[in-house]
Amino acid sequence: MKRILCLAAAVLALCVLTTTTQAQSDSLKIRIHVPFSFTVENTTLDAGDYVVTEPSNQVLRIQSQSDRTSSIQHVQFAHSRQESDGRVKLVFHRYGGQYFLAIVSNGTSDSTFDYQMSEREELLANATPKPHLNVVSVLVDGKVEGSNFGR
Repeated sequence: MKRILCLAAAVLALCVLTTTTQAQSDSLKIRIHVPFSFTVENTTLDAGDYVVTEPSNQVLRIQSQSDRTSSIQHVQFAHSRQESDGRVKLVFHRYGGQYFLAIVSNGTSDSTFDYQMSEREELLANATPKPHLNVVSVLVDGKVEGSNFGR
Protein backbone atom coordinates (compact mmCIF):
# COMPACT_ATOMS: atom_id res chain seq x y z
CA MET A 1 0.00 0.00 0.00
CA LYS A 2 2.84 2.37 0.88
CA ARG A 3 4.50 1.61 -2.45
CA ILE A 4 1.28 2.41 -4.37
CA LEU A 5 0.90 5.77 -2.58
CA CYS A 6 4.52 6.68 -3.39
CA LEU A 7 4.01 5.72 -7.03
CA ALA A 8 0.77 7.74 -7.22
CA ALA A 9 2.50 10.77 -5.67
CA ALA A 10 5.37 10.47 -8.18
CA VAL A 11 2.96 10.27 -11.13
CA LEU A 12 1.02 13.30 -9.85
CA ALA A 13 4.24 15.30 -9.40
CA LEU A 14 5.35 14.38 -12.92
CA CYS A 15 1.99 15.51 -14.36
CA VAL A 16 2.20 18.88 -12.59
CA LEU A 17 5.82 19.37 -13.72
CA THR A 18 4.96 18.51 -17.33
CA THR A 19 2.01 20.94 -17.33
CA THR A 20 4.16 23.73 -15.87
CA THR A 21 6.94 23.15 -18.40
CA GLN A 22 4.45 23.09 -21.29
CA ALA A 23 2.77 26.30 -20.10
CA GLN A 24 6.11 28.05 -19.73
CA SER A 25 7.34 27.09 -23.19
CA ASP A 26 4.09 28.30 -24.80
CA SER A 27 3.85 31.51 -22.77
CA LEU A 28 4.93 33.79 -25.62
CA LYS A 29 4.59 33.33 -29.36
CA ILE A 30 4.44 36.36 -31.60
CA ARG A 31 4.43 36.26 -35.41
CA ILE A 32 5.40 39.62 -36.86
CA HIS A 33 6.74 41.27 -40.02
CA VAL A 34 9.61 43.70 -39.44
CA PRO A 35 10.02 45.96 -42.51
CA PHE A 36 13.65 46.94 -41.81
CA SER A 37 16.90 45.28 -40.75
CA PHE A 38 17.60 45.53 -37.03
CA THR A 39 20.06 44.57 -34.31
CA VAL A 40 19.27 42.31 -31.36
CA GLU A 41 22.05 42.64 -28.79
CA ASN A 42 25.04 42.09 -31.15
CA THR A 43 23.28 40.21 -33.98
CA THR A 44 21.93 41.99 -37.07
CA LEU A 45 18.82 40.48 -38.67
CA ASP A 46 17.35 41.32 -42.08
CA ALA A 47 13.87 42.70 -42.72
CA GLY A 48 11.27 39.94 -42.90
CA ASP A 49 8.83 37.71 -41.05
CA TYR A 50 9.81 36.56 -37.56
CA VAL A 51 8.48 34.40 -34.76
CA VAL A 52 9.33 35.43 -31.20
CA THR A 53 9.10 32.71 -28.53
CA GLU A 54 10.13 32.28 -24.91
CA PRO A 55 11.87 28.86 -24.78
CA SER A 56 12.68 29.33 -21.10
CA ASN A 57 12.03 31.90 -18.39
CA GLN A 58 13.27 35.36 -19.47
CA VAL A 59 15.00 34.01 -22.59
CA LEU A 60 13.59 35.10 -25.95
CA ARG A 61 14.26 33.58 -29.34
CA ILE A 62 13.67 35.59 -32.51
CA GLN A 63 13.69 33.38 -35.60
CA SER A 64 13.47 34.41 -39.24
CA GLN A 65 10.82 32.54 -41.18
CA SER A 66 12.70 32.85 -44.48
CA ASP A 67 16.18 31.58 -43.68
CA ARG A 68 15.70 30.27 -40.11
CA THR A 69 18.46 32.47 -38.65
CA SER A 70 17.76 33.32 -35.03
CA SER A 71 18.93 35.20 -32.00
CA ILE A 72 18.50 33.89 -28.47
CA GLN A 73 18.96 36.44 -25.69
CA HIS A 74 18.36 36.76 -21.97
CA VAL A 75 15.86 39.57 -21.28
CA GLN A 76 14.42 41.38 -18.26
CA PHE A 77 10.79 41.99 -17.36
CA ALA A 78 9.76 45.49 -18.47
CA HIS A 79 10.74 48.30 -16.12
CA SER A 80 7.49 50.16 -16.73
CA ARG A 81 3.89 48.95 -16.81
CA GLN A 82 3.26 51.53 -19.56
CA GLU A 83 5.24 49.33 -21.96
CA SER A 84 2.45 46.72 -21.74
CA ASP A 85 -0.44 48.67 -23.23
CA GLY A 86 -2.53 45.73 -24.45
CA ARG A 87 -1.00 45.68 -27.94
CA VAL A 88 1.26 42.94 -29.33
CA LYS A 89 4.39 44.72 -30.55
CA LEU A 90 8.14 44.96 -30.90
CA VAL A 91 9.66 48.33 -30.00
CA PHE A 92 12.90 49.56 -31.57
CA HIS A 93 15.27 52.44 -30.86
CA ARG A 94 16.26 54.16 -34.10
CA TYR A 95 19.37 56.25 -34.60
CA GLY A 96 19.42 57.51 -38.19
CA GLY A 97 18.90 54.35 -40.27
CA GLN A 98 19.92 51.84 -37.58
CA TYR A 99 17.27 50.01 -35.55
CA PHE A 100 17.87 48.23 -32.23
CA LEU A 101 15.30 45.93 -30.61
CA ALA A 102 14.39 47.33 -27.18
CA ILE A 103 11.07 45.76 -26.10
CA VAL A 104 8.97 42.72 -26.97
CA SER A 105 5.39 42.60 -25.69
CA ASN A 106 2.36 40.38 -26.14
CA GLY A 107 0.32 43.18 -24.53
CA THR A 108 0.40 41.94 -20.94
CA SER A 109 2.77 42.97 -18.15
CA ASP A 110 3.72 39.31 -17.57
CA SER A 111 5.01 38.99 -21.14
CA THR A 112 6.61 42.37 -21.79
CA PHE A 113 10.39 42.23 -21.87
CA ASP A 114 13.25 44.72 -22.17
CA TYR A 115 16.49 43.99 -24.02
CA GLN A 116 19.84 45.29 -22.84
CA MET A 117 21.52 47.88 -25.03
CA SER A 118 24.03 46.39 -27.45
CA GLU A 119 27.59 47.71 -27.53
CA ARG A 120 26.92 49.36 -30.88
CA GLU A 121 23.76 51.08 -29.61
CA GLU A 122 25.62 52.34 -26.52
CA LEU A 123 28.32 53.84 -28.77
CA LEU A 124 25.66 55.61 -30.83
CA ALA A 125 23.71 56.78 -27.77
CA ASN A 126 26.84 58.21 -26.15
CA ALA A 127 28.36 59.69 -29.32
CA THR A 128 29.14 63.37 -29.60
CA PRO A 129 27.12 64.99 -31.00
CA LYS A 130 24.27 62.78 -29.81
CA PRO A 131 22.13 61.43 -32.63
CA HIS A 132 18.38 61.94 -32.43
CA LEU A 133 16.59 58.94 -30.83
CA ASN A 134 13.30 57.78 -32.34
CA VAL A 135 11.17 55.00 -30.86
CA VAL A 136 9.46 52.84 -33.47
CA SER A 137 6.81 50.22 -32.69
CA VAL A 138 5.96 47.42 -35.09
CA LEU A 139 2.52 46.01 -34.30
CA VAL A 140 1.48 42.46 -35.04
CA ASP A 141 -0.93 43.69 -37.74
CA GLY A 142 2.05 45.17 -39.65
CA LYS A 143 1.40 48.78 -38.65
CA VAL A 144 4.52 50.84 -37.85
CA GLU A 145 4.20 53.67 -35.34
CA GLY A 146 6.88 56.17 -34.43
CA SER A 147 7.45 58.79 -31.80
CA ASN A 148 10.22 61.30 -31.32
CA PHE A 149 12.07 62.08 -28.12
CA GLY A 150 13.68 65.44 -27.59
CA ARG A 151 11.70 67.32 -30.22
